[in-house]
Amino acid sequence: MYVNNVSLLMNEECMFIIWLLSERPRSLSEISSEASISRASAYRYLSELEDRGWVLKRGRSYHLTDRARIFLTLEPRDVLGIFLIEKLFLGAVRLRSGGWERGLELLESCSGGKGYVIGYETAAYLRTGYQVPSAAFAYIKREELDDWLSCLNLRRGEIGDLVLIPVRELPSFDLIRGKPVVNIERLRLELLAWLGRGVLDLAALKLQIPPVTEEMTDVLST
Repeated sequence: MYVNNVSLLMNEECMFIIWLLSERPRSLSEISSEASISRASAYRYLSELEDRGWVLKRGRSYHLTDRARIFLTLEPRDVLGIFLIEKLFLGAVRLRSGGWERGLELLESCSGGKGYVIGYETAAYLRTGYQVPSAAFAYIKREELDDWLSCLNLRRGEIGDLVLIPVRELPSFDLIRGKPVVNIERLRLELLAWLGRGVLDLAALKLQIPPVTEEMTDVLST
């Protein structure tokens, strides 16, 4: 479960905890003492950071994850953009369409004057033809969600192959293969948010890749 990423970013105490852990692992007591906050507050922030994927607890010590260390190398503007994108993804609706290609077909057939914009790994695939996506990801207008669900008439699932992301306004897009695909800057942030396969898609798009773990470096070199 993800927490409100923007509130984390703007919280000075939480960011100080991240800075402390960037130096070395620390215990709850050490963090509470060095950040001058109560143990209860420190525990709450650390739990949020664990849910967020920034912190990992090993024994009595808290460590920054590789993902967090990579994010700390990015420009603050990029990190804020990633947090905002992930906040939007909290409202994603996952549907079972019978495959990502079928999901794209259903988006087209159910659009009927409603707009949508393809994002994430689906957008990367349409631009590069490199990694086959696990699902069709699309932004839709929040006010049109019920209309989409009525037309699609699909079952929801924790893991879906058609993922609708309701937003107030659709993001800017380019027409790629006749389909509306998020612009390259938006896609870059989406892929940075999904480090792992996102790094491989960044490489395929010939975009700058952040410092990655040795394991990922080996994959990129093959």
